[in-house]
Amino acid sequence: MRFILLILFILTSINAHSFKDLYNRDVNIKQNKKIVCIGPGTLRFITYLNLEKNLVGIEKRELKFNKNSTYTQYLDKEFIKSLPIIGQGGPGKMPNLEALITLKPDIIFATFLSKEQINLIESKTKIPVVALSYGQTLKNEKKLDFIKNSLNLISKIMKKEKRFQELETFMQKEEKNISKLKVDDKLMYVGGVAFKGIQGITSTDSDYPAFELLNIKNHVLKNHKGHAFINIETLLTYNPEIIFFDKLSKKIINEEIEKNKVIFNNINAFKNKKVYWLNPSNFYNINVENIYINSYLIASKFGYDNNMENIKTRVHKAFFTKE
Repeated sequence: MRFILLILFILTSINAHSFKDLYNRDVNIKQNKKIVCIGPGTLRFITYLNLEKNLVGIEKRELKFNKNSTYTQYLDKEFIKSLPIIGQGGPGKMPNLEALITLKPDIIFATFLSKEQINLIESKTKIPVVALSYGQTLKNEKKLDFIKNSLNLISKIMKKEKRFQELETFMQKEEKNISKLKVDDKLMYVGGVAFKGIQGITSTDSDYPAFELLNIKNHVLKNHKGHAFINIETLLTYNPEIIFFDKLSKKIINEEIEKNKVIFNNINAFKNKKVYWLNPSNFYNINVENIYINSYLIASKFGYDNNMENIKTRVHKAFFTKE
């Protein structure tokens, strides 16, 4: 009996594959058929790679199918609704461990959990947990690099390398095209950037992804890295010539403008009607497709004749093509 158990252990070890996740943890994967997703943006990654049908459970938060998270509009809603609930969902929220143990997925993919949380889930459920990242907490690298690394890791684990290569090729081509668009970033500002929910005019980001693709600097945050809330006085002093707002925060921003007309009418961008709306950049983590769409949208305000409807169709087709 001991000999048989030893043989079984050896065979299992041989069939296991080891991967480094985004926390640089070694994760051993034996099977790759049944998966669950934990945390903001994890299901988005899975949707890009056409892996939704491998899901055996879902977080309750993912049943909202909000139009501000583009990927939810491309899901098979009836299938998603039929899946057992594995937790409430949300940043840093732990799943229902008993539900995971009952469902027995082969792999748990997770974002927005600490390394300690991930290790705890793995130790309690005995299911391999793969940490992914959109790069929010790691501020010295571009967010798109973490996004691509996460997609690449999933594709290797799930044998979807061809699909990832299609995505990567498209992204690289678009980035090359966008890099040729010369935009003057002097006295430019982006506000209404979502951060743990919708935010107002003074919510901004030094690493706004569409700005990064265009090599634009958010000069109002020249001494700050990452997301920040500035004060109105700083915005008045900076006095931007052109402002971009995230459409996700449109209601709250319009209310602020209406309430403080006298203040905002002293800003050149408002005086000269150079205030524009961008597609939601961040709703339950980053809408990667909108990074590219917003980059072209920004450039269109500087003389580039971009057909935005065609661009949107092209980008959506690349990210949401079904096999």
